[in-house]
Amino acid sequence: MIVFEREEYDLYGIVTDFTKSSHDTYPVILGIENGDKVVIRLSYDLEVSKGTIYHIKGVGEQYKTKIHIFVNEITPLKDMNLSEKEKELIENKILGFIDVDENVSMSYIMDSIEKIENKILKDITLEIVNKYKNEFMTYPAATKFHHAYKGGLIYHTYNCLRLGKAYQSLYPNINLDLVVSGIILHDIMKVKEIKGFENEYSIEGKLIGHISLIGQEIEKTAYSLGYENEEEVLLLKHIVISHHEDPEYGSPRRPQIIEALIVHLVDVSDAKLQPTIEALNKVKVGELTEQIYVNDRDKFYKHKLSK
Repeated sequence: MIVFEREEYDLYGIVTDFTKSSHDTYPVILGIENGDKVVIRLSYDLEVSKGTIYHIKGVGEQYKTKIHIFVNEITPLKDMNLSEKEKELIENKILGFIDVDENVSMSYIMDSIEKIENKILKDITLEIVNKYKNEFMTYPAATKFHHAYKGGLIYHTYNCLRLGKAYQSLYPNINLDLVVSGIILHDIMKVKEIKGFENEYSIEGKLIGHISLIGQEIEKTAYSLGYENEEEVLLLKHIVISHHEDPEYGSPRRPQIIEALIVHLVDVSDAKLQPTIEALNKVKVGELTEQIYVNDRDKFYKHKLSK
């Protein structure tokens, strides 16, 4: 966003970063609509928190060689005199979202758990999902690159689950219970790896990562349910720790059972396809998309046969 001197600004944005300095004011980076950003400056008597959406009023003023918005008023969105629906609309514009009801995705996931025939896999999966259900329904699946918006994590899981069931329908010797449990749990610990909507990783995320965290969570849950010595636990842990396939991307083991390979394939498929579809939806026929990181930064062409 380009800021102009002496122009008044009235907008909403999420705090992605700030740095306290020795000057009279300090800079705060706000993420605003359409993934754009703007720098505002606050006096030291005004405090903000990363990952929080604020309403700000201010004026564009020169600061060294740049023009920033010097803030006169700043209010957390939650404290604004707006209806919950109005707040949700503002939140969606700032955080980005996919036009899919997260309740539909969660209902599909819970129904899939209910249909798991293996009691051990069913009990472990249900216990973990119930533990993190609220965050699971709202968190992004990443800080950027794929499904990096409100509800992205559950939508990615929902897509992967449908893909996994399609694979099993083609290759019926695959154990569907393992595939379903593995898909539902493979990314769920991103609720611990990512700091909500602060656009950064938590200390646990940086030092351990969601792959190791879900392995630990499965082990802990299995122990609490009395299943620690069951082979299902070993198989499920193998699926989740191998789902990135390559040690370079965080997996300590490559897939060595067919169900683990399926989970890896559906994870990669949705992580590549969904961002590509979203990028294509933003351009007109005859145009190229922006660079798509998960596809080696390639640009994709929207041809005349596109739907």
